[in-house]
Amino acid sequence: MMRRPAAKRSKPRSAQHKAFPAPTKGWIANENLAVSTPLGASVMDNWFPMATTVRIRRGSAKWAVIDGLPDVRSLFTYREGTIEQVFAATDTDIYDATSPAPGDPPSVGLAHRVMAGMTNGRWISVQFQTSGGTFLRLVNGADVPLVYDGSSFLTTPAITGATPESLNFVWQHKNRLWFIEKNSLNAWYLPVDSIGGAAVKFPLGGVFVLGGRLIAGATWSLDDGGGLSASCAFFTSEGEVAIYSGSNPADAADWQLKGVYRMGKPLGPEAMMRAGGDLVIATDIGFIPLSQCLSRDVAALAPIAVSYPIEKAWNDAVARRASDGNWVVEVWPTEQMALVCPPVVAGVDNEVFAVNLRTGAWARFTGFDVLCMVQFANVVMYGGSDGRIVQIETTGQDEGEPYTGTLVPLFDGMKTPASPKVPVQARATLLSYWTPGENVSVAFDYVMSIPPVPNPTVTPANSVWGTSIWGSGIWDVSLTKQTFAQWRSVGGQGYALAPVVQVSSGNAQPLDAELVQIDVVLEVGDIVS
Repeated sequence: MMRRPAAKRSKPRSAQHKAFPAPTKGWIANENLAVSTPLGASVMDNWFPMATTVRIRRGSAKWAVIDGLPDVRSLFTYREGTIEQVFAATDTDIYDATSPAPGDPPSVGLAHRVMAGMTNGRWISVQFQTSGGTFLRLVNGADVPLVYDGSSFLTTPAITGATPESLNFVWQHKNRLWFIEKNSLNAWYLPVDSIGGAAVKFPLGGVFVLGGRLIAGATWSLDDGGGLSASCAFFTSEGEVAIYSGSNPADAADWQLKGVYRMGKPLGPEAMMRAGGDLVIATDIGFIPLSQCLSRDVAALAPIAVSYPIEKAWNDAVARRASDGNWVVEVWPTEQMALVCPPVVAGVDNEVFAVNLRTGAWARFTGFDVLCMVQFANVVMYGGSDGRIVQIETTGQDEGEPYTGTLVPLFDGMKTPASPKVPVQARATLLSYWTPGENVSVAFDYVMSIPPVPNPTVTPANSVWGTSIWGSGIWDVSLTKQTFAQWRSVGGQGYALAPVVQVSSGNAQPLDAELVQIDVVLEVGDIVS
């Protein structure tokens, strides 16, 4: 009698521990989903990557609201000595928003209006020093250009030669103001040390082979072997840039074309930032350093873009906003942060791409309807709809409402992609002044399953700024962050997993929670045959 062979028994599940350190390399959206880059995240919404941890961003608060609730189209500053002012422009008026009237929220009304009767609120400005003082020169391509002298907005001295209302961009190069004539390939320049007078046309139609129109210009510094050499760069809507050296465009021996190069199409006149002597331009193929365009074909620029880690997300944002190319870039040096703000478009979620300038790690901020942005008095604020001027990174709420930070590290198959994994418990280790009240769950097999947002943390009543009695509340001692690490039951099953950490902030004071690590205890089964 023959015995039946014994049935093959599967190996029992074995409990394992998987640690996900804080994803300090930031948001990654350009890699194979099955490849788990250490310290990367597939979702980093309302968190900001730092060198050692990632922190939930601070909230936003109304700096002021303009009476009548018009959209704020541009913000610009004036700085001279100890004077620092910020102005806000709507489609018809300009307001001094430096010191709003007290209230909840503070307001900017007729008493703050400094110019009226405009037809376009998108002003481009440059501060310019002459022997006569320090001025702002402003153009918008529709109205008579303006001059601000530190006390008043004026239409003099006038610009002659060109049609002044057609000038829609201005910049300074070697103590000379340059302008762009809208919908053309013509630039104009003024005499040295002048904010008005006879402008001279500098036609560039014969320089650019792809046509289009001029978008912007800037001074750009390149090390030519003998030190930094300041050149003048002209950018077109079709992604060409012409570089000129010299200081006097009327002197052919001094003013010379160094080359015409290709890059992506710029995403608006304010879609660039300065990085040392270099310029970084937000284009339809990425956030491209101008210095890289000199030695690479346009097809090879995307992999060296500053935005390469979020390439897919960047491309998606460009595609969703194809009808409006006016992106805004703002640098915040003290926070080591740059903010890239795609335009607000109906039916598309508002988002801001934030990058750590020290590490190059990216994140995404949600909930901001940015129409324009400026740095003023060491804070950053944006102009939005309904007359709102909003300061960011300041409180624990977004204009009085809770917001949530959601973080998901890259999925990990733990080197056994064919083995089923059943998580049992998970915890997030956080540093925070208050109990963060985090929600921890697990997503599986590259499907981003995000639970409903948790309730915001409730902080002690006597810790609210402005309400605690000095010496009796929590602010009478030096606050020290504490470590919070609570195990929570989780469920589900899959072959690749990623923990999901959500923290909601909804109090007046910032939560300032930092994520150190996420731990998952799970059972790993045998390979399924």
